[in-house]
Amino acid sequence: MFIFLCKSLALGSSNRANLSVHKALPYFLENPSTLSCLRYISSLNIDGIKEHSFTVSYLMNKCGFSLKSALEVSKHVDFESPDQPDSVLDVFKNHSFSKDHILKLVRRRPKVLLSKPDKTLLPKLEFFQSKGFSSPDVVKIISSNPWILERGLENQLVPAFDFFENLLQSDAMAIKAIKRFPSILCVNVESLARIIDVLRDNGVPKKSIALLVRSQPSVMITNPENFKKRIQEVTLMGFHPSKSQFVVAIIVLRSMRKSTWDKKLDVRSRWGLSQEEILAAFVKNPWFMALSEEKIMGVMDLFVNKLGWESSYLTKNPTISSYSLEKRLIPRALVLQVLVSKGLVEKSFRNAAFFYTPENQFQQMFIDNHAESTQILKFYKEKLNLSSIVNSSF
Repeated sequence: MFIFLCKSLALGSSNRANLSVHKALPYFLENPSTLSCLRYISSLNIDGIKEHSFTVSYLMNKCGFSLKSALEVSKHVDFESPDQPDSVLDVFKNHSFSKDHILKLVRRRPKVLLSKPDKTLLPKLEFFQSKGFSSPDVVKIISSNPWILERGLENQLVPAFDFFENLLQSDAMAIKAIKRFPSILCVNVESLARIIDVLRDNGVPKKSIALLVRSQPSVMITNPENFKKRIQEVTLMGFHPSKSQFVVAIIVLRSMRKSTWDKKLDVRSRWGLSQEEILAAFVKNPWFMALSEEKIMGVMDLFVNKLGWESSYLTKNPTISSYSLEKRLIPRALVLQVLVSKGLVEKSFRNAAFFYTPENQFQQMFIDNHAESTQILKFYKEKLNLSSIVNSSF
């Protein structure tokens, strides 16, 4: 059909071209989705279509491109026989790439079809495997980030991997960081080193730098000047560079926009908390501000409305908020209500350890020393088994 259209539209006069399209109309009425392609083709230079007709057909038949996409790509990728692109596709098939992965890769980077398998593809795929990346890892990284294949092996990929291996002191840690953000392999070592120098110059120890890079490797593509401003911001908030919380604060702040930060401040302020109290909690535990607005509301509702605790208690003990509502906070809050209702503890009871204590110690510390411990423990375990319990149970 494609060749037919090319020939039809290539007729000398506009009347003859219109006549050809008219003759083809029944086909398009039966296939409405192709009408837009027809209109698109009619606006193109027909000589250009004829020139790249093989490439267009290949992209459609072998790579799953739409006609419109194939025509666009053919402006930048052109071949006259299937030998070259077939050899590229064969390399990927032989390295566990599924059809869907190959299509995703080619659609993102069509020029990969012009690669030389033995010189530019195989050595890079083998490099990843030699460093310990599993086949699924390689497939996922390359299909999602095909531009990695355009980077030189000896002058970019190897030095970049070695940089992270030395920084994190482990092949396994380097692999985890790269899997989390593969684009860091495309950054030259000099740029990577500048970010590390900024951290070191500000007194951040090597252990904390490794924590930051492992947790948020995207930090390595930050503009150094902007990164310096972020460090100054965190320092002014009260974090000390020598402490691990310093880089955790950077991670949290980089994970959200200022508008999101402001919304979270607003949500907490609705519960009577001041900006100073919220910031103090953030300095104690930066993850305090990483919680979603929904989680913040759920925790505050549980402790303030259901248990009657002061909202300020949660800012003084910010780690409480980080625990799962369903799997820890709600079941233990229910046990606490039972203890209060039976007069086994005072209503004024406030003890963060009730929620901090690990599961294997909780029973011994807060249940076993009561006469009704058997019934209370049974009740608690029932609530743990119903971890999807809803707040209306209070």
